[in-house]
Amino acid sequence: MSRPEHLSDPAPEPDPSLNVEFRDSLVPQITAGKYTLKAYQTLTGAPEYLPTDANPLTRHIDVRAPRFAVEPEWVHGAYPPPGATGLYDDVLPHITLDRPTLPWEREEHIGTGGERLPWLALLVFGEGELPDDPHCLGPSQDDQRTVAQLTGHEDGVVLPAFDTSTEPIADDDLKRVCRTVLVPRAVFHAVAPAQDELPLLTHVRHVNKQHQGVTLTEDSIQTGDYAVVTGNRLPSPAGGRYVAHLVSLEGWLDRLPDGSESKEAYTGPDERLRLISLWSWSFETLADHIPGFAALTEHFVDTEGKDGAELLLRVPVGDLPLSGTEQQEVADRLRDGYLPVSCRTESGRGTFGWYRGPFVAEPVKERTDRDRRRCAAEALIHLEQYGVFDVSLATAFTAGRGVALADHQFAAALLRLRGKVRTAAEQALNPAPAGAARARIEHLAANGLVGHLQELHRQPVVASAAANAARPAVTPVAEAAALPALADITVQRLRTDADLRDRLDKGVGDITGSSGKPEGPDEDFTAVRDWLLRLRNLTGVPFAHLVPDARMLPAESLRFFHTDADWTTTLVEGALSVGLAHRFDFTGDDLLFGPLGALPEPTAPVTGLLLRSRLVSGWPALEIRPYANPHETDGETPLRVLRREALAEDVLLVLFEGVPGRVEIAEPQQGVHFGIDEPDDSSAAAPLDDGMIRLRSVSKETLGQETGVAFPSDGSGLHDYVRKPGEGNPDTVLRIGKLANGLAGALGLQPPLSPARFAIQMINAAQRRTFTTAPVTTGDHRNG
Repeated sequence: MSRPEHLSDPAPEPDPSLNVEFRDSLVPQITAGKYTLKAYQTLTGAPEYLPTDANPLTRHIDVRAPRFAVEPEWVHGAYPPPGATGLYDDVLPHITLDRPTLPWEREEHIGTGGERLPWLALLVFGEGELPDDPHCLGPSQDDQRTVAQLTGHEDGVVLPAFDTSTEPIADDDLKRVCRTVLVPRAVFHAVAPAQDELPLLTHVRHVNKQHQGVTLTEDSIQTGDYAVVTGNRLPSPAGGRYVAHLVSLEGWLDRLPDGSESKEAYTGPDERLRLISLWSWSFETLADHIPGFAALTEHFVDTEGKDGAELLLRVPVGDLPLSGTEQQEVADRLRDGYLPVSCRTESGRGTFGWYRGPFVAEPVKERTDRDRRRCAAEALIHLEQYGVFDVSLATAFTAGRGVALADHQFAAALLRLRGKVRTAAEQALNPAPAGAARARIEHLAANGLVGHLQELHRQPVVASAAANAARPAVTPVAEAAALPALADITVQRLRTDADLRDRLDKGVGDITGSSGKPEGPDEDFTAVRDWLLRLRNLTGVPFAHLVPDARMLPAESLRFFHTDADWTTTLVEGALSVGLAHRFDFTGDDLLFGPLGALPEPTAPVTGLLLRSRLVSGWPALEIRPYANPHETDGETPLRVLRREALAEDVLLVLFEGVPGRVEIAEPQQGVHFGIDEPDDSSAAAPLDDGMIRLRSVSKETLGQETGVAFPSDGSGLHDYVRKPGEGNPDTVLRIGKLANGLAGALGLQPPLSPARFAIQMINAAQRRTFTTAPVTTGDHRNG
C-alpha cells in the first residue's frame, strides 16, 4: 500500500522547478589588504609637441574586511535553532550568512595547494568541555576582550597570532570589544577541522526565495546568495547541551589537526587557546531512545493488513468462527465500528446497546428525511429484531448538550441571541404602526393610570388583597396577533414558505450581518456560530466518545476514518437544546443555523486520521498532507484541513474536508539541513551504528536526485568515518576528508570531491511516508 520516500531538496538549474543551487565558494575580486591605485592617460595620434604620457596619479587605499565581529544582520539563521530542544543526533549544526563572500574575504588563508581557504570555522562543544562555559550557555561578559588585549599578553593563555605585517590593525579596531571563547588545546585538536577539510565545510547556496516567502511579494521572489558554514560534529545520541561557536581562524592555522588518523589523539602541551567567537548559540539534543521516523512509520505499513484493512478505525475482528446469520450480523456490526455497551432503559432495566462514535471505517449515508430531535430519547434507534437499541445518536445528543452546558459563556450567548431573534421576528411579522406607542400611553392615561400612581405614592407599601382590589379597572388593550403567529411558525413551514423565509431573513439581517450595515453581525451571533462550527469538528467532545475502545487505537498505530455526518448533526442539535424557552426558539435556531443559515453542511464529506505514536511528541511539527484523488479533480489538489490537534502527548487528530486519494506523513520541512540518514528499518541505538548517506546524482540532467544507492553500501554504519581522539574527548566528530573521498569513490568520481558536491551528498532531507486509498462503497448498518 505504501513505501517510504525521501523528499529531494530542490537541486540546481536547469530544471526551473528547482530552487537551490550549491556553489563551491564566492571569492571577492578584492580582499582585505593595502592597495595602490594609479590613474593615467595615454594619447595616441597626437602631435609631436604634445606629451603622449601624462604623470600618473597615485593613491594608496586600505581595504578592510570583517575581522573581529559579525554583524547581526549578516546572520540569516542557524540550525539547530538557538535555544531549541529536540532530536538532533543526526544533524551537523550549521549557520547561514546573508553576506555570501564573508568566509573568503581574508587573503592570508591560503591552503597547501594555493587555494583560498575560509577564515571561519564552526566549532561545536559539549557540556564540560569549555572551562568558562561548562553548561554550554554561551559567552558571558567575562569572555569579552578588546582587540588591544588580544594583541597583548594573558597569563597561561595563548592569544591569536595576528599577521600585522600584511594587514596592520587600525587604531579604532584596537578599541573594539570582541566575544571570545577559551578552549583547551586538546579539545580544540579534537573538534577543529583539518586544514584540507575547511573548504568542504563551507559553501555558497543560491536560493530562489519564492519558496521561503509567506506571500508572493516583490521582496520574496528575489533570488539570493548565502554562505553556509557547517560543523563537523554530530550531537551525541545520549543527549545533552551544546554550544556552537563561529570562530576566526586567523593565527590558528598552524594548530589545526593535520587530518592524520594516527595523530587524532592530542599528545602536545596542556595549553588554553583564546579564540575570537564571531557568533554563537546554544541548543539541547534529547536522548534518542525512540526509533527514527522511517522505522516508526514502517511499523504502520507492516501492520496494515490485507489491502490496508487494519488501518481503518475499528475494533479488529479477525477471523471469527461464525455459525448462523445472527453471528454474522454481529461480526458485520463490529467491522462497521459498532461496540456493545451497557445501558439502562428509561424504566431502569439494565441491558446492552450498540454504540458507534463519529469516526467510522466505511462512509455512512446521511439521512436528510428526518426532523430535528428535541431530546436524546428521540435519537434512540430500536433494533426490533434483537430487542436492543442503537444508542449512537442519543449519545451524540447528550454529548452536545453536556459540552454546551459546561461552557457558560456559550449558553449565555445562546439565550441572549434567541431573545434578539424573537424580537426581530416579531417586528418583521407585525411591524408597529406609526404612533402606536403614543396611542397606548394615552389609552392607559385615559383609564386612570395617573390617579392610580398618585394614590400609590401617598400610601405606604402594603401587600394585601384590599390594596389589589382598590386598583382601578383598566380596559384591556387588544394584544397584537404577532406572538401567537410567531409560535405557530414551524421549521417545516419556514423551509417551504419562501415568502415567510425571506421576510424573517430580512428581520434578522441586523443580527446575522446580511443587512449590509457596517457594524457587521451581532457579537452573540458570531460567538454562537463559531462555537457550533468548532463543535461540529468535535472540539470539546470527550475522547471516549470518539474512540470508545482502546483496541481501536493501540500504541504505535495509524487509523483512517470517515466522519458520520448524522452523528455530528445530532451533536449540534444537543447543544442547541439548551435553554429552549419559547416555541419559536426551535424555528429560530433553524433560521440562523439550519441548512440555509450560517451553519451550512460541509461542501464535501469529512474524513481524517488518528495517530497514536511517539511521532507526535518526537516531531511536534509533523506534516500531514492530504490530497484529493486526481481522477475526481483537475489534477492533484490539496484538501483543506479542518482541524489538527494533539489530544494527548502521543495522540494526534486531523480532520480533512474531502476524501483523500493520498495522504503524506512527513518530517517538517525546515529548510536545507546537513547530516546523516537512517535506514528504513533502523533499530540501532545510535545513528552512527547503522547510519548512511543516500547518494545523490551529480550529473547535470539529474543533479541532486537520489540514486537509490546508500553509502556505505554494506550497511556497516559510519564509525570508520569518525575521529578517535582519545579518552575524554568527543567521539562524534566526523573525518570529513575521508568521508568526502569515500563518497567520491561511491559516485565514480576522482577525489577530491568539490565543496558543492559534498554539500549535496550531505543534505539531510526530510522523510515522508505516503498512504494511498482505495475507492469504497457507501453503506449504512445503523438501522440493522
